[in-house]
Amino acid sequence: PPMLIDGKTVTFDHLAPITRKVRLELQGNIQTTVEVRFLFSCHCYSRGLVEGEVAKSGHEVPDGSEHDPRPREFDAERYALSHGLVALIDQLIASNGHVSKTTRTDRESFYRIDQVETQRDGTQRLVSYFIFFHATKMQEPERPRYLKVFVESAYPERDNIPHPGGCGGKSFAAMLGKTW
Repeated sequence: PPMLIDGKTVTFDHLAPITRKVRLELQGNIQTTVEVRFLFSCHCYSRGLVEGEVAKSGHEVPDGSEHDPRPREFDAERYALSHGLVALIDQLIASNGHVSKTTRTDRESFYRIDQVETQRDGTQRLVSYFIFFHATKMQEPERPRYLKVFVESAYPERDNIPHPGGCGGKSFAAMLGKTW
């Protein structure tokens, strides 16, 4: 649902789920094209709070569950950059770009680093933009198998946020093929 941030209505239609046909690279030099559904988390437009911090009134973004809440705060820079996420994903698919496995989580996730322009302190800057993915093979009754790719987070490089650790770089098609 939309949020009212500093008197302005902020919508998230640009982060609605999307579906793409993606060519996968499987073992044995085999290729196949499958449906891939991309879903986006609130981490694409919000940031985590540091211990003891409270979100600015009206900027609260709920995350987690009722039993394990992880409050977050709306982040204007992340939100602005999130408008380009679908285009970056389409570019990643078209170029079969490079992604790396993450080493900082217990999940089989991977990430991509793009260079994007952002507005900071009144000036345009080129920064690294980290996009994190988690892929799951899905099977629903009476439907062909497909991949669900959850965009776990997307954020620009900042001094107080460490560069993601990674290993095992592969093409996007090979990384998805590993999940398939």
